[in-house]
Amino acid sequence: MANVFKSILGFFSRASNGSVSANESLSETGDALSEVWLHPDSDELRAQTAIKEQKLEAGVFRIGRRASDSVAYPDPNPPDLLLFENSPFTVSRIQCEIEIDGGKVILRDMGSRMGTCLGKKRLRSTSRQPSSVVVPKGTHRLILGSRQGPFRFRLVVS
Repeated sequence: MANVFKSILGFFSRASNGSVSANESLSETGDALSEVWLHPDSDELRAQTAIKEQKLEAGVFRIGRRASDSVAYPDPNPPDLLLFENSPFTVSRIQCEIEIDGGKVILRDMGSRMGTCLGKKRLRSTSRQPSSVVVPKGTHRLILGSRQGPFRFRLVVS
């Protein structure tokens, strides 16, 4: 039987610590960073997700796989977007983070087993340590886990 995937969106407030919003930040070139959007980009993900698109605000947005069918998440700081996946797993419990800080958008793979792709670049560390890249302005394909898997998004930075 094929894997059955489900996802839910869980938002948990984070303290802003006085950081500026995404549209107030400045990019490396000094241009105002206006918006960062995350869009589901596969039929499977669009069919099973609670979001059609998500505007990301300043701070850190984490994506990961739900730990199990239990209601409680084992980490006191669960991901902002929880994906459901049956075994064999291709997405980690904490797969990646998208950080908006000081006008930069940083994508960070959190040491996942299968990695995270931004376009053709695979972020993956053999030592299970985070691997990151600064995301330039534009529309980018974000793939979590297996390149053939359904966890594909469009990440739009303008």
